[in-house]
Amino acid sequence: MAITATQQITDTRYRTAVKWISDAAANTGVTILNVSDLVGHQTGGLVNIAKIYWTSSAPSGGLDIIWDGGSASNVTAFICEGTSGTYGYMPGQPAISNNSLTAGTDAGDVLITNASATFTLVIEFHKVPDAQGNGWHAGLNLA
Repeated sequence: MAITATQQITDTRYRTAVKWISDAAANTGVTILNVSDLVGHQTGGLVNIAKIYWTSSAPSGGLDIIWDGGSASNVTAFICEGTSGTYGYMPGQPAISNNSLTAGTDAGDVLITNASATFTLVIEFHKVPDAQGNGWHAGLNLA
C-alpha cells in the first residue's frame, strides 16, 4: 500500500475528517475509510463526501475516490485532477452521495485508485442514515 500516513482529524456523531499522505507509489482499490470503524456505526451506516482538499504531483488520471460497492460494482465518487484543488468549500456545492448502495460487507467504505504520485488528501465525510433512519447510533453523547 502506498498510503504512508493516515490522520483521523475528527470523528463525531455526525461527521468525520481524515487526512492521507502518499509516497510516489500507485494505489489500486485501497481502502481509505472503513465506515464500520467510525464512532456510532450501525449496520447500514453510510457517509457522504462533504469536502475534499488535495495537493498532488498530478498523477495520470487523477486521484479516483471510489465508493466500495461490496458484492456489486464500485462507483467513482470524485476524481481529483491536477496538482491541487478543493470541492465543497464554495456555497452551493452539494455533498456527494454514496450511489453504490448494495448489500455486501464492504458496502459504504471508500477506496482510492491512482497512478504513481505523491499526494496529500483531506476529506470531510458526513454520516447519513438509511431511508429507515438506521446506520448511526443517535444516543451517543459526542460533540
